[in-house]
Amino acid sequence: MNHSRRQLFKKTAIATAFATVPNALLAATNQPLQIPPLLETRRGKPIFLGFESTQVRLLEHNLIEVWGFNGQYLGPTVRVRQGDFVKLNYRNNLPQSVAMNIQGLQVNSDLLGGIGHSIKSGQSWAPIVPVTQNAGLCYYQSCSLASSAYQNYRGLVGMWIVEDDESRKSQLPNKYGVNDIPLILQDLTLNSAGSQLFQQNEPHFMGERLFVNGQQSPYLNVARGWVRLRLLNASLSRAYELCFDDEREFLIIAQDQGFLPEPKSVKSVIFGTGERLEILVDLNEGGNVSLITGKKRDLLDKISLFFSNDGELVDNHILELRPEGLLAAFTNKPSYQFNQVATLSTEISQERQFQLDNINAMINQKRFDPRRIDINAKQGTVERWKISVSSPVSFRIQGAKFVVESRNNTKTPDNELVWKDTLWIENHASILVKFDNLSANTHPFIFGSGDLIQADKGAMGLLVVQA
Repeated sequence: MNHSRRQLFKKTAIATAFATVPNALLAATNQPLQIPPLLETRRGKPIFLGFESTQVRLLEHNLIEVWGFNGQYLGPTVRVRQGDFVKLNYRNNLPQSVAMNIQGLQVNSDLLGGIGHSIKSGQSWAPIVPVTQNAGLCYYQSCSLASSAYQNYRGLVGMWIVEDDESRKSQLPNKYGVNDIPLILQDLTLNSAGSQLFQQNEPHFMGERLFVNGQQSPYLNVARGWVRLRLLNASLSRAYELCFDDEREFLIIAQDQGFLPEPKSVKSVIFGTGERLEILVDLNEGGNVSLITGKKRDLLDKISLFFSNDGELVDNHILELRPEGLLAAFTNKPSYQFNQVATLSTEISQERQFQLDNINAMINQKRFDPRRIDINAKQGTVERWKISVSSPVSFRIQGAKFVVESRNNTKTPDNELVWKDTLWIENHASILVKFDNLSANTHPFIFGSGDLIQADKGAMGLLVVQA
């Protein structure tokens, strides 16, 4: 059978299958976006985060068990300020041990947590964490040895916002849940009852359904004007190509640990696992618009993908924005001016090479060994790390920060330099890593694959930073 006849047969089969397609696919009952609760450290108030199981409806089915914090699926948004001393209080009410990480937070390892500090079932841990870094977007998550993928997938992940004086005084949208919207992206696979299915034996995990703050294809009513979206890719393996369904331009203003020197106008951006991104979209005029991943689909595309099994999402809609009301009084493009430009000394103390093997889950032909320290670095130094990958994957590092010197032999423009700790790499990249925080052999930082399936299988290493 030639190619054209196969295509005709496929389209005919899809067309005749309309009668068997679930009503939920053809006429989705979109729900309003749920905004995670906001916890703030004001007047010394502690931040309580209890790891717990709870019940939700991920589909229009029965209540199913998921994990999260404080009785909710996923975690509340924690918002702190530079100069705070955050009194954290973790409590593990789950039946298995959990090690916690705050990815992007710049503190010493004994306060960060990490794989060296596992909290057993029924136990608590209460570190006091100083916040010294500039404004940025971090996230807290399970980093339990060999179980981080499963525990993140069940729901042990939440957003962590750092503010400073400059970010608070800026003219950027900052009304949490109104024009400053947190979005946690996950791809899940569910069974017929709506429960999460997890497959750890595959090299990567690609879920069939895209969830945002625990919901499929939600919508949000917003006032006309500029809207700020803070995005966290909490998927285990999947990267997203973010764009709007009307192909409008939007502004990238921040990534991971800081703001870009100036907003960057784009129509799409690749968003890797573990990365954080802040964007602005102009909703002063026009009607509803949807943030999607990949290309806009028609109904035939949706039906075709529903019957296929090639790793694509059944629905690629992330969030529909529905602007309401009159034109905003101030329609000019928001601007900011910060003094936190990512600059580094030209003095490089050491250069290292890393090869990530995504088939065998190894780094430099080695799998993770908890008894082996892979890197010893000196506090205050800068190293050049050259990283190549066998297939596209995220790379991350705990307790340190870096700027991207180049990707695929293309130098990063000065107006796009920003502090990062996680990077989507398609072929190879060169990064300049700065070690400001200490770690001991008993409480090492980790580095390696941002794909949590790969990390659990062995594609990570231990990093010790000493004075």
